[in-house]
Amino acid sequence: MRTEYEEIKDMDAYTERIIRQAEAEGLIKAPAHMKQEILERSRRMDYQLAVTTRKASKQMQLFFYSLKVGAAVVTALFLLFMVPREIPRAEPMTPEEAARQQEETLNRRLNNGMREINQMLNEMLEWEWQQPQKTNQ
Repeated sequence: MRTEYEEIKDMDAYTERIIRQAEAEGLIKAPAHMKQEILERSRRMDYQLAVTTRKASKQMQLFFYSLKVGAAVVTALFLLFMVPREIPRAEPMTPEEAARQQEETLNRRLNNGMREINQMLNEMLEWEWQQPQKTNQ
């Protein structure tokens, strides 16, 4: 079984052989009638239609690309002006102040979360007490 390295090595050798052959023999000339056939085909209506369609398609691609870029610019401007900005401080914070502020923010979030959980539990308990009690008969 041949390895991938051996196959690549053979391809390299084949490529070098083709290069040497092209250098020795020179370039192959195109058939004489080829130029005339290409010119005739380029004048045919089906080819002209394909070229026109391709041009229109490229214009549509440019139009859609322009719409995407415009939408991105509008979104960026919206975010730029609608997102609240922090008020810059006149003096930089010390690491202790930054840690204290972060701790206060964390404590505030925890307190708000605990308050919400407490409120939900109270609502659940009130709902249970309002349900009619089953009596054993």
